[in-house]
Amino acid sequence: MRILAELDEGGTTRPVGELFSTVRRRTVVSSFGYDRSYLADPSAYAIEPALPLHAGSQALATPLPRAFADAAPDRWGRALIGKRLRAEASAAGEVMGMIDDRDYLLGVSDATRHGALRFRTSPDGPFEHPADTVPKLIALPELMRAADRVARDEPGDLAAVKLLLDAGTGSLGGARPKASVQDGERLLIAKFPHPGDEWDVIAWEGVALELAGKAGIDVPVTQHLELDGRSVLLLERFDRAGTERVGYISAMTMLETSDGEPRDYLEIAEALAAQSARATADLRQFWRRIAFSIALHNTDDHLRNHGFLRARGGWTLSPAFDVNPEPALAAQRVTSVGGASTPDAELRTLLDYAPSFDLDAAGARGVLREVADAAREWRPVAKRHRIARGELDRFAPTLDVTVELVAAAGGV
Repeated sequence: MRILAELDEGGTTRPVGELFSTVRRRTVVSSFGYDRSYLADPSAYAIEPALPLHAGSQALATPLPRAFADAAPDRWGRALIGKRLRAEASAAGEVMGMIDDRDYLLGVSDATRHGALRFRTSPDGPFEHPADTVPKLIALPELMRAADRVARDEPGDLAAVKLLLDAGTGSLGGARPKASVQDGERLLIAKFPHPGDEWDVIAWEGVALELAGKAGIDVPVTQHLELDGRSVLLLERFDRAGTERVGYISAMTMLETSDGEPRDYLEIAEALAAQSARATADLRQFWRRIAFSIALHNTDDHLRNHGFLRARGGWTLSPAFDVNPEPALAAQRVTSVGGASTPDAELRTLLDYAPSFDLDAAGARGVLREVADAAREWRPVAKRHRIARGELDRFAPTLDVTVELVAAAGGV
């Protein structure tokens, strides 16, 4: 199979390169080569660290370049696309073959695809996958009902799958129910509750992002709504500038790693120092985010939950996203902080490594105080988000501990 990649930046597309792949013993074997015209362009840049700019074919250790994988769906989108492909095969009386990463990459809506990469299977063909117009905000109730049906894996949910995919939902990352919606020229992500949620996950994410903003952290524009008594969180896409696309890669791509590999925040910081177009500002912002993650006990902080946007001269840290408090104090962090395994040890390590983030001791403690001051507002902010008293009581034993640990480390 041949997949042609183009970059769409500033509203103009240009060829980037081609992916060549085949299947051997049910394994996708691939290589990538940059387009000659792209290599000749003075403004060209490597789409990921593992694919430096040079002529010729570069063999891949994965079915797709990691930058392609960042533009492909995660578990939620893959589930939708898999259901659609199996249904289409069944309707045609065909036996469904192996669905691989290439099918998922080409199966998502081009209009809502992450980042600035776009894909074709032939030079004159359309960008894959053509889709209908992204639905407006008024469609949220219908989209939430469709997401519920798919999340419950209800029989006959193919109409819901089609609705969500036609709406460009398959392109969105993560495992939880969500959809793409349009508000004027703004492209938004609508995050929905899951029928199996033990607490109001969506409302708590809204709380976390509001507190993060108060703590001096760059966050997307958000709006917490209620539909039929259930939380929906709208987030403005930060890989769009108006109607134009912005290049994006995940920390997983930046570190040249894969799902499930244990990694550390210090490794992300090293990548920032080497790759960022504004290294000092990004390192200080990242240190602040780590402190906030400790304060809110945001433990599901895997490498797909950190990203980088393309800017003039390099990559820059993206706004924070997917910040979710965890009520179990014993829960371990997915991405470690200097190898530490408890919040107090994480804070000691964070202070020890502050100089690596271009922060002196006084500056670092000042950041901790600012983070603690913001995080201490978690109760009133949660009440404004209409979180039930029982859930406040559930989170209090953990948040009261972690927030005060940050305050103490800051000398409050």
